[in-house]
Amino acid sequence: MNKALVVLCHPNKTGFNQAIAEKAVQELSRDYHVDFLDLYRSSFSPVLPADELPRRFSFDETVLTYSELVRNASVFVFVHPDWWGGPPALLKGFIDRTFRPGFAYDFEGNEFLSSRKVELLAGKQAFVFNTTDYTRPDGLYPPAEIWKTNIFSYCGISDAQIYTFFDTYHSTYEARHAWIESVGAKLRQSLTLV
Repeated sequence: MNKALVVLCHPNKTGFNQAIAEKAVQELSRDYHVDFLDLYRSSFSPVLPADELPRRFSFDETVLTYSELVRNASVFVFVHPDWWGGPPALLKGFIDRTFRPGFAYDFEGNEFLSSRKVELLAGKQAFVFNTTDYTRPDGLYPPAEIWKTNIFSYCGISDAQIYTFFDTYHSTYEARHAWIESVGAKLRQSLTLV
């Protein structure tokens, strides 16, 4: 059975982001083995230690476990609020430590000579469900660009869908309920096209 990884990053245990993540898990569980990570309730440390960078390896058991989940998943779903134009620091740290060389990308070639980047997540699908109090901008929305260009594309994921629920502060219960229901429909529609 194919594997999916759902990553939630929000401190509120009962809020809108939690409901979105639960809907994604429910929908994906029909056809995938789903691993669910709630970063705020895990023992994950987002801090990349200085000695971990040059050796390109982590001795942290949680990082190793989560990196394997990244390697083995064929579908990723990230759920988070927009904090100051990007994902929360905890989620950024998750990407820093698990979307690492050997798991998400690597370089081929001899040391000190030109090398070629190898995208290890090519052929996988990714979804981001992002909430924000901002109103919908006329142009590009920075968090969507961070995910699509700086993270997914760099690792070879060309099939990435970013969905943002704008102006959540002023949204009604009915609107939020409709948004939650749309999560399942968006996943169903995109995943059946593969």
